[in-house]
Amino acid sequence: MYHKEVFQFSGKHHPYVINVYISEQPVPDNGFPVLYILDGNAYGTLFSEMIQLQSRRSEKTGIEPTMLVSVGYEGDEPFQPNRIYDFTPFAEDTELPARPDGSPWPEHGGAEIFLDFLEKDLIPFINEKYKTNKQKQTIFGHSLGGLFVLYTLFQRSHLFSHYFSCSPSIWWNKQTILSYETKIDDKNVKGLFIAAEPIENKQMYANGLAMYENLSERNKGIKTAFFAPEGENHMSIVPTSFSRGMRFLHK
Repeated sequence: MYHKEVFQFSGKHHPYVINVYISEQPVPDNGFPVLYILDGNAYGTLFSEMIQLQSRRSEKTGIEPTMLVSVGYEGDEPFQPNRIYDFTPFAEDTELPARPDGSPWPEHGGAEIFLDFLEKDLIPFINEKYKTNKQKQTIFGHSLGGLFVLYTLFQRSHLFSHYFSCSPSIWWNKQTILSYETKIDDKNVKGLFIAAEPIENKQMYANGLAMYENLSERNKGIKTAFFAPEGENHMSIVPTSFSRGMRFLHK
């Protein structure tokens, strides 16, 4: 069984609601692995139930008991506008496609501020309050969250040991993320898992595959995988790839 503890953080730009899901199994000698979940409003409960169910038989599923830190926002909406600010890099000039509903893009470009929050506030709080495994600290993000996972890998790779980028929005602002795509020399990084749907958005697939190929070639010391399950779309790929990615990263 898992239980949940809830914390509020004010943040520099807007507040956060942090849900921490903790296994009631005995704490391992080296502490629990930690999974930081972006878009916690959408994925926190889903992932906690998937981990809880599968970690009962870790020897069969390959999913070990893991502490989940769900980073969300106030309110019940699964995808809050503040996520766009948090997950996108700053740029002097931006060139973005029209949104499907015709509305203007919310404020964006706050990725460095959000990184500061993770590094200076949230991660130290979690590591001080709980017994955590510093060698298994994973960050998961989907879509713009997947873009932020890659940005973190390039800018502050020391923050996490494992990176799970699902359908990353590499297209954002004319693929500016590629300007940060350099050799990762932080010895703390152990694994990178990229997933992308192959049918709904060919650009998402092509960009994700190219990113995987570039990074795996440049960083041979980091175990890297690319997963493109047939028949999945931009949303269904999340549960489809989750267990696969966690098994790969933590095996």
